[in-house]
Amino acid sequence: MSWDVFFGALGLVFVAELGDKTQLAILSQTCKFRCTWPVFVGGSLALIVVTALGAVAGQLLSRVVPPQIIQVAAGIAFVIMGIMTWRESRRADDDATDCALDEGGGQRWNWRAFGSTFALLFVAELGDKTQLAVMGMASGEPSLWPVFAGGALALTAVTGLAVVGGQQLCRLVPRPKMLGTAAVLFVGLGILMGLGII
Repeated sequence: MSWDVFFGALGLVFVAELGDKTQLAILSQTCKFRCTWPVFVGGSLALIVVTALGAVAGQLLSRVVPPQIIQVAAGIAFVIMGIMTWRESRRADDDATDCALDEGGGQRWNWRAFGSTFALLFVAELGDKTQLAVMGMASGEPSLWPVFAGGALALTAVTGLAVVGGQQLCRLVPRPKMLGTAAVLFVGLGILMGLGII
């Protein structure tokens, strides 16, 4: 494995995703569901799958599905998530949690948090700058593995930072206010994505 390519992909993808819509989505999902592991795993898995698509079949996907359609679909996904988050903010109780506890006092796995995070990030990242960067790096390399591994590790690290940040932010800001703000940002980002501005 080429370590130069691995670290190049790791650094490029990590820096590109810091402060991106991906982190906002993960942060919001963490506050919405108050479940760290399902959001982390769902977000990381979606980003890893999109990175694999970028490294292996990104060029084919862009030939089959026009980038404008992917962009509009991602915008619609963000608007829908914003509307759902807004509805949740109207019903939110600051002390409520969506993660049920099992008999031992631990959290049960929240499939809704996992599934909605996976779906949102998968659609939002198709054709994103990170996927295009991975695709471009992979096209010049004899092996896809260093590019994929570096990109996937970077995205997992960014997801972890967003989950931890979301957890801390939810302790400081009342849940209904956090969800309302996230809803407005989701809808705004969705409109901007759908229009091709971001």
